[in-house]
Amino acid sequence: MVDAVGHERAEAGLHSIAAADFRHLSGELVRCAVIADREAGATWEQIGRPHGLSADAARARYGRARLLWPPPTPKD
Repeated sequence: MVDAVGHERAEAGLHSIAAADFRHLSGELVRCAVIADREAGATWEQIGRPHGLSADAARARYGRARLLWPPPTPKD
């Protein structure tokens, strides 16, 4: 992607591929942040608030989050 930015024309579809990768990585970042916050003693209310979620919704969305290494790759 970095090489394509300096060129006048990027490979077709490259921007969409990069955006999909970024979306996956940002989701992983949020998941890791939730795990770290829970380990630090944060409540589900504290975790949900920045995401616009209630405590119950945050628990439902992230309550089963576990750290996996290597992280799973997105499916096509």
